[in-house]
Amino acid sequence: MNHGIELSPDGNTLYASSSDEAYSYTYNSEAHTAENRRTLVTGMDNPDHSTRTLLLSRLAEGMLVVSRGSADNVDVGAGTLESGRSQIRAFNISSLGEGDSYDYTTQGVRLGWGLRNSVGVAEHPQSGGIWSVENSVDNAERLGVLIKENNPGEELNFHGYLNGTEYAAQGGNYGYPLCYATWDRDEVPQNEGIETGTQFAIGTPNNTVNDDFCQNNRIAPRLTFPAHWAPLE
Repeated sequence: MNHGIELSPDGNTLYASSSDEAYSYTYNSEAHTAENRRTLVTGMDNPDHSTRTLLLSRLAEGMLVVSRGSADNVDVGAGTLESGRSQIRAFNISSLGEGDSYDYTTQGVRLGWGLRNSVGVAEHPQSGGIWSVENSVDNAERLGVLIKENNPGEELNFHGYLNGTEYAAQGGNYGYPLCYATWDRDEVPQNEGIETGTQFAIGTPNNTVNDDFCQNNRIAPRLTFPAHWAPLE
């Protein structure tokens, strides 16, 4: 088991996660017992970033949000949607049949992908908007120059709603593993057009993946923090 934990509004159901699955338990707060474990979501095992943050929506009944990180510092495979990694998804657990469970990679509502390791996830108590904070990559380099001390920045990202409110970018790609948010532009080689918060390409930009691609085809953070802060909420 790991840090993912939630409690139903009536206090009678406890939700928890392992690196591979999310569960529910019948919870007795007076006796401090959790029984009748039920598997809700499966198929999330990674060799790295094993935490699975859980968020039970208070404004969209029965919707359980699960954040799954990458399998490496720079997980090339997470650039494929079908990998299921580096994503945030939501599952309607109230509609699950007895003995059924969801597969993380192929089911649920995708709130976003291209998210390296979004450990902190929250719901706005009035609007129902879903937000996350991103722990970005280590040891970044660009054009052969290490820029790891002050780049890339950590991110605050917005992912839309589960209560029916429309958001055009919902389910979109936030950049990882190709694009990242700038914190200190002066540390970035060939930084024309780059400011704090601007998406840029690490490694060696090319005709396919470059700063223009990152800025026009990936969702920029709503707020950028200094590198390596590892914000949680």
